[in-house]
Amino acid sequence: MKNTGAMKMYLALAALLAIAEIVLLSFSNGSLPISGLILFVMFYALAFTVQRTEKLKGLSFTFQIFAFVSLTLYFPQMFTDWGFNTNSLIVPSIQVIMFGMGTKLSFTDFARELSKPFKVIIATVMCYTLMPLIALLIIKVYHFPPEVAAGIILLGVGPAGAASNVMTYLAKGNLALSMTVTTVTTLISPLATPFLMKLFAGQLIEVDTIGMMISILNMLFIPVFAGIIINKILYGNLPWTKKNANISIMGVISFIVGFVLIFIPFPAILKSLKTGLILISWAITIVSVTVIVVRRTNGPQNWMDIVLPKLSLGAIMLYIVIVAAHNKATLLSIGPALFIATIAHNLLGYISGYSLSRAFGFSEKDSRAITMEVGTKNAGLAVGLAYDVLKSQAAALAPLIFGTWMNISASSLATFWSQHEPREKLIKEEKV
Repeated sequence: MKNTGAMKMYLALAALLAIAEIVLLSFSNGSLPISGLILFVMFYALAFTVQRTEKLKGLSFTFQIFAFVSLTLYFPQMFTDWGFNTNSLIVPSIQVIMFGMGTKLSFTDFARELSKPFKVIIATVMCYTLMPLIALLIIKVYHFPPEVAAGIILLGVGPAGAASNVMTYLAKGNLALSMTVTTVTTLISPLATPFLMKLFAGQLIEVDTIGMMISILNMLFIPVFAGIIINKILYGNLPWTKKNANISIMGVISFIVGFVLIFIPFPAILKSLKTGLILISWAITIVSVTVIVVRRTNGPQNWMDIVLPKLSLGAIMLYIVIVAAHNKATLLSIGPALFIATIAHNLLGYISGYSLSRAFGFSEKDSRAITMEVGTKNAGLAVGLAYDVLKSQAAALAPLIFGTWMNISASSLATFWSQHEPREKLIKEEKV
């Protein structure tokens, strides 16, 4: 009852603020700074509202993103200069997210999930062909500037996103298949993404394929591998990890390695790897110290599960507001058309992924998994590559919008499917 009352209060507040915003828009075209503050509070009120409903609580973070983006577009200076150029935080924020994902994986996961290769191969090919082809269609229809168009293609040629696994689970799809395809598309991304980017977007923007390969290694493989190591330390039941002295030695060694790396000159082509290696070395140090502190204070054993999701969400929010702040003018000038194009890219990915899966004769559960794999992309990686390799802020806009919209569409589709059992399962139950 108390929960329902709070939900109604937040919803009423959001409605009042929406009315106030409409009034302001009618008199000032939304140019007054107070509009940004009203939108910020309104979206947060909506976030608190949906947080109290079982079916919609997955949208809470999306509304929080809308809140901060609204604030960013009215006060971009808050997120562009913190005594240094905030663009430098884009790649580290992606690495934090990938590190968190790595802590949920183990080497045995990869071996187990690759035991049924046919469906995995077909789904992987679909992931790397359907979305790039749809991207080409979209840039033919919408005549975006070359760098913006390159960003749409960059998103399409990237690997599947980790969010697809969560959405597949909620949609009652084949989670094992989903995890396998995400893993395989990520593993081959250092080769597939640069090659396809050069093929489809080489005429739009200069593509450094070697640099892109190294950047993917830096943003994906190094943090994920470090996360797997941490997973082994925390959950692997290795005898030596039971002793605090051994954990301490590992923490000291990883700290020293990170410190020494600062002074080691890297070749220009490998320079982007340096920061990643330092950050991950020190991340292992931080985790080692925390493990010892938790053990000695009898703290919660699942502290990693408590901390890392919040840290990952914070990292996602960080790179979204930074990209929006640095690209305010471009976003406002071509924003509506780019929003429509990005939504179409995502929805056509779902439709083509599901239709082709069924045409191949895959089960409903498999088709749901592949639909999520095709339609949800690693938007964070695309943002990072736009900054780190293409050196283009405009190329990061499509992945930025896609990543935000994707959370809405995927969670909505997953919610719909969660209320409808896969047809094959229903047929089996009827026969029983």
